[in-house]
Amino acid sequence: MSEDPVRSQREFLSRTDIEERVSHMLDYVLPDRGNDTGPPDLQKVVGVLDAQYGVRFSFSDELGDLPTGERILGMFTVDPLTICVTAYLPLWSPRFCRTLAHELGHLVLHRNMIGKGKYVSREKAIVDTARQLRYRETAELSDLGWVEWQANEFSMCLILPRRYLQMLVCAVQIDLDIKRNLGTMYLDDQLCDKRDCQRIVGKIVEISNAKKHLLWRRLRFLGIIEDHQRKRARPVFESLDALFEIDGQQTHGETTSKTGN
Repeated sequence: MSEDPVRSQREFLSRTDIEERVSHMLDYVLPDRGNDTGPPDLQKVVGVLDAQYGVRFSFSDELGDLPTGERILGMFTVDPLTICVTAYLPLWSPRFCRTLAHELGHLVLHRNMIGKGKYVSREKAIVDTARQLRYRETAELSDLGWVEWQANEFSMCLILPRRYLQMLVCAVQIDLDIKRNLGTMYLDDQLCDKRDCQRIVGKIVEISNAKKHLLWRRLRFLGIIEDHQRKRARPVFESLDALFEIDGQQTHGETTSKTGN
């Protein structure tokens, strides 16, 4: 996807702005949700967008590789409005849902940036590999980097919504009889605080079926984990990805065998 070096057309959106866009979309697509704070049923979202808004979805084909050897996991085009997720990912598996939610982010946030004289040509698709789908605290400096950061943040707002996580943290703290700082996980250099955070996150993983490393990042990025370690050692879930591996999946020279997630 090429970008205009002179003129930026991306919209500047904060995490709060993106949360509001997600809420606005769900009000239209799933109006009967009411005050449900949990993750939406993505199968219902797909059904409504297909039937009522003419968005096409394709989940049955492999999408190929980039010239770099990176496997294409998701794709979004505007002519016609189409979202594709590779058949390489097991249907409705956690990684499939994350990829689908990322492409929904492109649909909601970026469809007006595509067309004649716009940021992306109508004839070109937004193509996403594991590299674009990696959940980061901040974006790369380019407009393209910010666009992908926004789509990832949109995805996490669908998969692990803020209010849902806040309610889970409170419920798990009460269940584990951790009464300090209800609704917040305080992490410092004391072993007791580290142990409590590990216990809370482990329990939430069981309840939500979220990937542990994503859950740690999400809680920290939202400020639900307050990290006050004097010299924060990067734990395993945040360690620098190996040169050719991101989120446990090879991005260069991947094998073509299917793997469950």
